[in-house]
Amino acid sequence: MSLEKMPRVLAASEVEAEMAAVIVRIHSLHDGLVATVTPSTACFANVCAPWIAVSNEADAKLGMIRLLSHAAQDQETRHAASKANQAFSSAAAAWMARTDLFDFIKAAAARNEDLDPESKLWVEEKLRDFVSLGHGSLQGPSLDMFISQRCKLEELKTAYERNLREEGGGVAMTREELSGVSEELLRKWKQDGHDRAESFFVPFGNGGWSAVMRYAHLESSRRRMFLAEELRMHANVPLFRDIVLLRDSQARILGYSSHGDFRLQGRAIKSAAYIESLLRKLRETLIPKGRQELQHLEKVKAQMIQEAGAPETQDNGKLAPWDLRYYSRLANMRVNVNDEAISEFFPLETTVQSMLKIFERVLQLVFKQVPPEKLDETTRWHEDVQVWEVWDAGSNQDFMGFLYLDLFWRKNKKKGAENISIGQGFLRPDGSRQVPSTVLMCCIPQPAKSCALLRHSELVSIFHELGHGVHNLVSKTKYARFHGTSLPFDFIEVPSMLLENWCWIPETLQQMSCHYTSLDPGYLAEWRTTHPGEPDPPTKLPAELQRQLLENRDVHRGLQLLYHLVIAMFDVTIHNPSSREEAEALNMQKLWYDLREELEGIEFSSSRTQGHGYTSFDHLVSGYDMGFYSYLSCSAIAQDIFQTVFEQDPWDLDAWARYREGVLQPGGSQRDPISLVTKLLGREPDFQALAKSLAI
Repeated sequence: MSLEKMPRVLAASEVEAEMAAVIVRIHSLHDGLVATVTPSTACFANVCAPWIAVSNEADAKLGMIRLLSHAAQDQETRHAASKANQAFSSAAAAWMARTDLFDFIKAAAARNEDLDPESKLWVEEKLRDFVSLGHGSLQGPSLDMFISQRCKLEELKTAYERNLREEGGGVAMTREELSGVSEELLRKWKQDGHDRAESFFVPFGNGGWSAVMRYAHLESSRRRMFLAEELRMHANVPLFRDIVLLRDSQARILGYSSHGDFRLQGRAIKSAAYIESLLRKLRETLIPKGRQELQHLEKVKAQMIQEAGAPETQDNGKLAPWDLRYYSRLANMRVNVNDEAISEFFPLETTVQSMLKIFERVLQLVFKQVPPEKLDETTRWHEDVQVWEVWDAGSNQDFMGFLYLDLFWRKNKKKGAENISIGQGFLRPDGSRQVPSTVLMCCIPQPAKSCALLRHSELVSIFHELGHGVHNLVSKTKYARFHGTSLPFDFIEVPSMLLENWCWIPETLQQMSCHYTSLDPGYLAEWRTTHPGEPDPPTKLPAELQRQLLENRDVHRGLQLLYHLVIAMFDVTIHNPSSREEAEALNMQKLWYDLREELEGIEFSSSRTQGHGYTSFDHLVSGYDMGFYSYLSCSAIAQDIFQTVFEQDPWDLDAWARYREGVLQPGGSQRDPISLVTKLLGREPDFQALAKSLAI
């Protein structure tokens, strides 16, 4: 067992005091600087070094409170954490408004001392933090007004994210309307006090929306669910508009041409024109592939309508938005890709453990689970949470940090799959290393019987997010600010997108697979009752199912990437208007559905007048503003790395060692992270590698 202590999980009654202590400590640091330093004496040692030490010390405390606002089981703790986060945001705004602190950082930067590269980068980034808030260009009341607007912006973003997290809506449907959906899900959605035929409440979250879109036979049911989901976040519409306009206003006050121009400071790709060119090229590449996929799905729909003997209509062959997932699933089945049969070989918990074994193999790590009986309410925030110690299997056998697995859906938990950092790693003043703690957080529904199973797409998503966590664990930086995934948004996804390729390698699929009936005799007995006369299923994914999956890897991938392109172009357009007047005149609802129709080739007339699908995800509010293009640019870089370094031998340990040391370990400590890839490849990355991966 490690001698390092796990981060302490706070009770609701402790959150406010913990945050107050952090705020007091940072405030004391600032006052101490003012009392002992002047701009003429300011340097790295007397300004930056103590600032860094206090920031490093506060990192894990702030990280735990952020985590609790997303994942705490009880509402009291979540609200206490959200309130504490707001208190910190207000305090941080006040600190960043101080011209005396700006003068110290500016003076320290002007000394141009002989510092190591990471320390130089820290000074540059901290100076940019102040400049981005108006220091050096605004003074007096103008600066105060700017800071006040920034606080308002943070309040709007907090409200937007809270609405998404706490939304609990859904649609009431009858058994007939849910024809095609499994009995397992119907049991979970049954409303007490109603007769068996009538009452099922299908939530938007917890897999409800997805299940109806994929399995409900009645188009009217899918349509109703789709349109209800498009309308569900109406409260976020004015918030989103206010956020976008306030961002635009602040950028123009600072002298930038737009918020997009402002946000590109510190990015790996620093030109809006280059980003727009990249998106245009991807548009030209992806639309033809997407149209081919759409035509295929329309043929499948027309054939099925004809086979069902339904009367012909003008729209029989047209695909509606609520048809996409349903007919994609059926099209897969027609080429013998049976998603449900494949998912039986990927039970959630054993699959994740197999993923850890893959990381053990390629990155020379060791994962040791902390026994559940050694955990309590001070070491985990919910009884479902697992904790793993992570060790380096190399000659030093260093302890690397803690990995938390919080895999299952629960009410008011943040939706989706993501990696969350509790605390970053850094070098302590005594030369020892503070290890990181990182969380894989998912919202996989727990079935009433049996165990949770993963569709292959979910497997890919979880391996992707786990990759972020492992990136944090193997990173070694001097300062917490640059640790692990603390990277520019247009580079942060590269390592995890690279890992997705291993989910399509036969050996990986065999290693991860394990039919769920082999886990428990009760599961096998239940399976036998529903499959009378059939032989028991094999333990590992059969060759035929594996062949079906791999041969159809790129089926519908063009449409998936086009949806990402929709969000990226929407993001660039709303955050890069040519004038304030253009920003204020922007009809976001029209833009969103125009882009969806133009790029995806599907008609959204039913959503246009009332829908607001752009408010149902948080990326453009929570940090990916003028950054969603990164999902596409990072995918291109990731594919280039795979094709160049790993495609010939995905298990080459020498290649993995170079990748770990050269790309993962530095985290965000390099001024130009793309240079890490350039060194690995021996050339500049090729952004056309994404198209090559699609065989276009």
